[in-house]
Amino acid sequence: MATRPTRSQARLFAQLIAELTPEVHRAFMASVTDLQANVDWRLLLVELGRMNIEGAISALHIDPAAWAEYSAAVTEAYAKAGASTAAQIRQAGIAGSGVRFNMANPRAADWIAENVAGRVVGFTQDSIAAARGVIEAGFARGQGPRNIAVDLAGRASGPSGARTGGILGLDIPRADRLQKVTEGMRTAEGVRSLVTEHLDGSLSVNYKVNPATAQRIVRAYRAGTEVPESERIISERQYSNALLKARADTVASTETANAVMSARMEEWQQLVESQGLDKSAIIKTWHHRRGFRDGRPMHIAMSGKSVRGLDTPFVFADRTRMQHAHDPAGGATHNANCGCDTTIVLDHTVGLE
Repeated sequence: MATRPTRSQARLFAQLIAELTPEVHRAFMASVTDLQANVDWRLLLVELGRMNIEGAISALHIDPAAWAEYSAAVTEAYAKAGASTAAQIRQAGIAGSGVRFNMANPRAADWIAENVAGRVVGFTQDSIAAARGVIEAGFARGQGPRNIAVDLAGRASGPSGARTGGILGLDIPRADRLQKVTEGMRTAEGVRSLVTEHLDGSLSVNYKVNPATAQRIVRAYRAGTEVPESERIISERQYSNALLKARADTVASTETANAVMSARMEEWQQLVESQGLDKSAIIKTWHHRRGFRDGRPMHIAMSGKSVRGLDTPFVFADRTRMQHAHDPAGGATHNANCGCDTTIVLDHTVGLE
């Protein structure tokens, strides 16, 4: 018969997600703060004045090293999840003392290289591409160096002079939305492009902005003017902060779950190797853990289904093959903000017949 510690596995997954996600979120935001704090503002203005795009990007100092806190937090999440899985396996009596999670295992090292270091490279490339887009668009509109610099790195505020706003830390789609809204508010024509007038005469803003910003844009639309500068500056900061928080929420939720579930899978791989277990004796079951109203239909359909064999994938209707919930092979389509998990049990009857 199979060992069935599925409830305890579900509890452990939920506990680790609740404990580790806020730390990954905090570390992501700290890394963005590091990016903002290390902009060479004077050099940035000089290079923008020269219309030197590469020089301006260099002055932003967008470097993978800025994501050190984030990298450490995700690596720690992976390590804690692996150690917790090993402890749970011992408590279930599947293996005795001495079973530990080995972070030095080549597979574990490869996971960190791809999902931590590799993700940071992606963040860096996204930030550079977003910055290049802002600079090129600013030059095309005839903006001055200071305006472009503010669009890039935000405005200094408060006693500390810390910067808020700008596109640093945003991915390309969010940076693009920020630019369209902030640029649109600067002219009457731009305001008109941000608003849709419906057949019943009601007005709506074409982007999801906070209520105060929506009111400012609609007010300017009705007046046939741009959004006043004092109001626009507030809205730019609010929208930038909201987009950055949304990205941090998505990254923290998605990458923490990836770390936790990948570490669980890796510990079982290590257990198979150290104990000489038959991989066909292992049963994996997919569980959809969040509400069904907004859940992914393919994940809801998969919920409760099992596969036999540690290396046997779950195959979805779109032909995606995933070893477990949050397997990076599923891409953003299957992983972004996903709440599923996968339980793993050992069938002790295999080999007894």
